[in-house]
Amino acid sequence: MSGDPMAALASAIYLARLQLETLADTDDKRLRASGLYPEWAPGDHRQGERYNARDQTWECFSDYDNAVYPDIRPGEAAWYTFNRPLHGTSPETARPFVPVQGAHDLYRAGEYMIWTDGGMYRCLRDTNFSPEDSPADWEITE
Repeated sequence: MSGDPMAALASAIYLARLQLETLADTDDKRLRASGLYPEWAPGDHRQGERYNARDQTWECFSDYDNAVYPDIRPGEAAWYTFNRPLHGTSPETARPFVPVQGAHDLYRAGEYMIWTDGGMYRCLRDTNFSPEDSPADWEITE
């Protein structure tokens, strides 16, 4: 195996995943390392688990098991009751806007997102509203 580039890559990914929870201690850092998180799959999910689905990186904030609750899937209404999208604090970590469901996923001042018009927006104050619903809460950055 010595000198095998694919084995070296697999080893690097393994080591990066081991350190991910220690080094990625903010949502922005987690988004920068989002390629190391797995794609979401049905299963038994626990608080703090992170995964990618639908162009977003998500964090489970309430335990759930798809064997018991099969309707908890990306894009379904129940999804947002158990998972929150991570929000970036830089243009590089901006993700598409996700409508806010509660205090657990509101946009905070200084966070960025990409609105439906393709524009990059920065949140000016904590809000659960979109740029369409409350333009004063957002500024376009591009």
